[in-house]
Amino acid sequence: MLTITSVEPQKKNLKRFNIFLDGKFAFGADEDLIVDYRLVVGKIIQTEDLEKLLFEAEVGKLMEKMYNWFCFRQHSEKETRDYLKNLSFKRKLKDLDEISEMVTSLLVERLKKKGLINDLEFAKAWVDARRRSKQKGINAIKSELYQKGIDKEIIEEVIVQASEGDEENLAKIALEKKINSWKNLDEKKRKQKAFEYLMRKGFTYDISKEVIEKLLKMS
Repeated sequence: MLTITSVEPQKKNLKRFNIFLDGKFAFGADEDLIVDYRLVVGKIIQTEDLEKLLFEAEVGKLMEKMYNWFCFRQHSEKETRDYLKNLSFKRKLKDLDEISEMVTSLLVERLKKKGLINDLEFAKAWVDARRRSKQKGINAIKSELYQKGIDKEIIEEVIVQASEGDEENLAKIALEKKINSWKNLDEKKRKQKAFEYLMRKGFTYDISKEVIEKLLKMS
């Protein structure tokens, strides 16, 4: 249960108003929404009515934009919240309605219910894509997933599914693409270059060492 504490006309559009609930900006509303729901200072907004209000004011319009955004690829919850925060900032620069935290949270929940936001599935897809297309090692992928806001438990779950044998094979594929460029170096320098390369790719010390020794013997 929340209380309308302020209804302020917008500076650039006097036919739209900023609605504040319990002292915090909640959403922008046009005159029709103000009249239909009698949005006046002091009115109590029941929890069950809040979602309907937010949907009519903002969420419905944003959902179509989000569908288009998700068409390109799947996104994590953090990426989605960051996207909405950036979109809100751009609106502010244009003197348009900002996107409140209430609207963001409701939008995220709706996207979760529709299966568009699913951090576990996102993490699985990310691991597969990065390992196959970029030959990224486990350490690099972990770091990327942390940056995407994926929980530690989810990261550990998806990383465990990547077997060590697969890790070694990916390191071998990655190194095979580079090792010929160091063929004129002595063995010590070649090992150093190879080790630095695999570590930058996010492979562990043990995997890097094992793969380097095998490939140098063959080259």
